[in-house]
Amino acid sequence: LYPLGGAEETAGYKGYGLAMFVEILCSVLSGAAIGPSVQPWLASREGHIDYGHCFIVIDPARFTSGFDERLSSYMKAMRSLPGNVNIPGDPERAFEIDAYKNGVILHNPVAATLKNLAKRYEVEIPLAFENIDVSISKKSLYAR
Repeated sequence: LYPLGGAEETAGYKGYGLAMFVEILCSVLSGAAIGPSVQPWLASREGHIDYGHCFIVIDPARFTSGFDERLSSYMKAMRSLPGNVNIPGDPERAFEIDAYKNGVILHNPVAATLKNLAKRYEVEIPLAFENIDVSISKKSLYAR
């Protein structure tokens, strides 16, 4: 058996089924656009965004007592498995700690766009931005 999502090359039938379930909850149930009818998240899209959402609230206390302790125990057990086992949120937490210590990593087009915005609104530009080429910034952000 493959893990959830199956082989990396094919995303596996389990991942496909999970994706369909999420789309049923978020799009079919809410009346939003479905499958190929969903507009891409681009400024150049042809129509309006018709995304659907589904929010499910679960109160663990309605199922069993001691949820917090059981969850902590489970997370500890997973992290202590052989190898580099991460649980959801671990990489993001590590990235946040690194960003706090070393600063935020910006891709060049993002940094260029921020530099252009700083110039436009007469905000002081940090020295770290001195050699950034503003010609690679996104022009669509500057339409008035």
